[in-house]
Formats: sequence, structure tokens, C-alpha cells
Amino acid sequence: MISESLRKRISALNRRDLKGPFSNVSEVPESEPESESSAYGPSVSTLRHQELPDGVESSNPEGSFYRIEHSFQQLLHQKGGPFLRRYERILSSPTDQDNLSGIEGCKVEDFLFVDVEATGLTAGTPLFLVGALFHSSADLKIVQMFARDYTEEAALLHHFTDVLANKEVVISFNGKSYDLPYIRDRCIFHGVPFKLGCTHIDMLHEARRRWRTRLPNCKLQTLEKHICHRRRTGDIPGAEIPDAYHRYVHTGNVSQIHDILHHNALDLITLAELLVVVLEQGSRESSE
Repeated sequence: MISESLRKRISALNRRDLKGPFSNVSEVPESEPESESSAYGPSVSTLRHQELPDGVESSNPEGSFYRIEHSFQQLLHQKGGPFLRRYERILSSPTDQDNLSGIEGCKVEDFLFVDVEATGLTAGTPLFLVGALFHSSADLKIVQMFARDYTEEAALLHHFTDVLANKEVVISFNGKSYDLPYIRDRCIFHGVPFKLGCTHIDMLHEARRRWRTRLPNCKLQTLEKHICHRRRTGDIPGAEIPDAYHRYVHTGNVSQIHDILHHNALDLITLAELLVVVLEQGSRESSE
């Protein structure tokens, strides 16, 4: 275990000024191109900041971490409002559809979308970012819980478990095999209480069941292109994310952290739209 004195020294060495815009997500274009797949996201090569995005330092019994919050409507500009209304309409009174059992009677505020960024493929290495999307105060919000160095992981996890405890349905992508077990095991490592007592829907399983014979594969960005009819530009490949975070911790250079936050936010946005598509298809099928 890391001693408290070493924890404070690492935090002091790695902490930087924490002000700055989250340009990578907020610059989603307002209108779609003429092609079938519309591009979103800026050219991140032009977005090289020396500061983390605007956020707040949050503290709890496990320590401190950095929390970044965004309005979904703000992130998607003109597209945000129409999608919010579509989301609220389909999730306001969900019923069981196919194998999406456990969502009947749930309110729009009961759903939590989760996406994790970690330093490895197994929980023997730390995670450093948990992104969450949920409905609050008549809007969809993205909350990104970020560890500015390795010592902030426990505080991040403590906050996430508080968020999780207030939701009835968790939505993930490959989260039954990766995201939620990773969070659980890291909570065990730090002694943070963890309980997943709610329904968990893994959209990778749903996608394979519905579209595996129609699509080249069921990777998230393949679904984004063929089901959501969008494509990304300037996205950091997932395989590069662990090394990018390690470089940030050791150098304080935040340029690729913007890329990682951008990647995480877009994963959450796509995950929300995939659920809406699945529920809309189910509603049409049940009415026929």
C-alpha cells in the first residue's frame, strides 16, 4: 500500500493548474454533412492545451479527485435538444422488450451509462477515468471522474459507488466482462464498498443479437457508423490510452488527456443512442 506521505508527494508533483475548456467534446459540429455517415468531433491535433478542462476538485473519505461535468445539450449543440426529447420519450415509460428485462417501471432518471478508461486490460492495474451519463434536472449530463495521478483512484471509486447506488439500471458496452468487474476489483483493492444491486444491460450483447449478421463486427465505432450513422474524427485509439495516461502522470503534459476525455464522452453518447435505437425498434415491433 502507498504510504500517506508518499501519496501526498506524488499528488504534489503531478498536480497542475486545473482550469481550461473541454474543447474536444464541445466542438461537435451543429450540422451533418451530406454523406450517410456524419463526422463529429474536432481535429484534435489543433487542440493542444496545457491545462485540464474546467472542473472541480472533489473530496470524500478516500481523498480527492477531479470531476468534470457537461450538459449533453451543450456538447451536441443543435442536435442535443432533439435527442434529449427522443430519449425522454422512449425512456419515460419503458417496458420489457426481448431480453431487456428489468427496466419495466423505471423512470428516465433511473438509468446510468458507464464507460471506464484504465491503464490495462485486467484489474491488476489502476483505472483513472469513469465516465457516467444520466438524466438530471431535465437534461442529460456527462460526469467524468478523473484521477490526476495514481493516488486519486480510491476517491474516484468512492464517488462512483455513491452515484451507482442511486440508479436502477446500468448500461455499458462490454461492461459485464470488463467495466463493472474492473470497477469491482479495484474497489476491493482499495477497500471501497461496492455493490451492483441493479439491472445491468450490456449493449455489446444486445448488438450481437440484433446486428451481427448485418455488420462487419459489433465494435462500438462500427455500430456508431452503421446504426447511429456517424463517424468520428481525431479520436485516440483505445490501445494508446494507457500509455498516454502514464505519460501525463510522469510529465504533466495534458494534451492527450483532452483526447482521452473526448473519446470517453463520445463512447457514452453513442451508448445512449444505441439504447434508444433498440427501444424504438422494440416499440415498433410490438405495435405491428
